[in-house]
Amino acid sequence: MALLVVFAGGRSRRFVREKCTYQIGGRRLIDYVIEAGREVADGVVIAAGNNASLYPGERILQDSARFSGPLAAVDAAVNMFNEELLFAPCDVPNVKPRVFEDLLSARAPVAVWVFPNGRVESTIFKASPEAVKPVLNALALHKRNRLDDLFRTTPTLFLSTAQHGIEPAWLLNVNRPADLEGMAVTLGEEVFLRDILLSWPDPPLFKWLGGGEVDPLREEFFKYVEVGLLSMAAHVAKDLSSIFRGFAVLAEAIYSAVDIEKAR
Repeated sequence: MALLVVFAGGRSRRFVREKCTYQIGGRRLIDYVIEAGREVADGVVIAAGNNASLYPGERILQDSARFSGPLAAVDAAVNMFNEELLFAPCDVPNVKPRVFEDLLSARAPVAVWVFPNGRVESTIFKASPEAVKPVLNALALHKRNRLDDLFRTTPTLFLSTAQHGIEPAWLLNVNRPADLEGMAVTLGEEVFLRDILLSWPDPPLFKWLGGGEVDPLREEFFKYVEVGLLSMAAHVAKDLSSIFRGFAVLAEAIYSAVDIEKAR
């Protein structure tokens, strides 16, 4: 049994108008995601946040009050449902059922897609509720709201789009109306071409948050660099920047390096 949770609570600032319900080809953007998910999942629920009124008659998930952003929807879902949970945003109209099939078949509590350039697509993933609940409790205790923290603290299978034959364009989200005209993906250097399972017996993030230990964070940073998970390394560098100012520049440089250019 599996359930697809669609993130649809954003404000669509760059899109100017409400994005998830914007119609193209006679269907809303969110419909393309729902249709792809229904070929794999047994049900669909919309994490609509403050946009619930846009989805009358549809199954709506109310955000958890413990978090903000997508993590609020994840927290609500894992505490309400027992099924394996698939997550995706409403604005990936090119997504294919294969994206969800391979996530669901991954033998790990959490699985997430990674582009060849080392960028983790953090909003398209699978999570097992029982494995994620205690992690979310810990993150709430430390008032963390970053979705990537879930992958840093739970055994996670990072899936290579290259290894699985997943077209990067299937995972790209629509930010602006012009993106609907079609996008040619430019990824830069390829550094992540094979799946890897990472499991931290004692997650470095929690060592730092709980006891102020910095060395484990450094080890986590270099591990991500070693295996090619560059956006994860940037997230760790962001935390390290609160201690060492030079890491702020490094984090931004890495984020820039893994940015995906959408040529038209």
